[in-house]
Amino acid sequence: MTRVMLFGDSMLARFTKPHIQRLEHELGLDTTVFNCAASGWDSSDGAARAAHLGRLDWSVVVLSFGANDCAPWKHVPLDRFTSNIATILAALGSARPVAFLPPSIREVDRPGLGMRTNDELDAYRNVLRAAVGPEASLETGAHIDTGGLEADGLHLTSASYRRLIPALARVVSARV
Repeated sequence: MTRVMLFGDSMLARFTKPHIQRLEHELGLDTTVFNCAASGWDSSDGAARAAHLGRLDWSVVVLSFGANDCAPWKHVPLDRFTSNIATILAALGSARPVAFLPPSIREVDRPGLGMRTNDELDAYRNVLRAAVGPEASLETGAHIDTGGLEADGLHLTSASYRRLIPALARVVSARV
């Protein structure tokens, strides 16, 4: 049996039951997908939980971190982010990692909080891509159109998830 864990921030937390079922269908009857992601998590949250989750026998772990780490109101410094990703990967043991890289966002100023920028997000995205390898990274922005984000300018629409699932299945399947 192939066991796939989704682990990270809201980019994966918003993978609803129908999306998980479609991903399982794309991956084959022998696959179960578990969603262990939460909106608002940054890489520090992942690093704090990875040792426990790593005790389970995962075939593949799909990671999505960076979008919250680069937010000015959370700001996990890039060197800390890099360390957190290394901690997460080490805790996952033999599970093969896949990166679900966030797409470019619409930069929106949040009064009193600041603005997440694509330049900053690019740096975090690059760290995650380098950690798992480009062949194990899903470049989500390459699969969605310009209307593929919710009104908040950050989160993917349900239609975007539907377009991404076959591409994610191909990346995951190549890691099994």
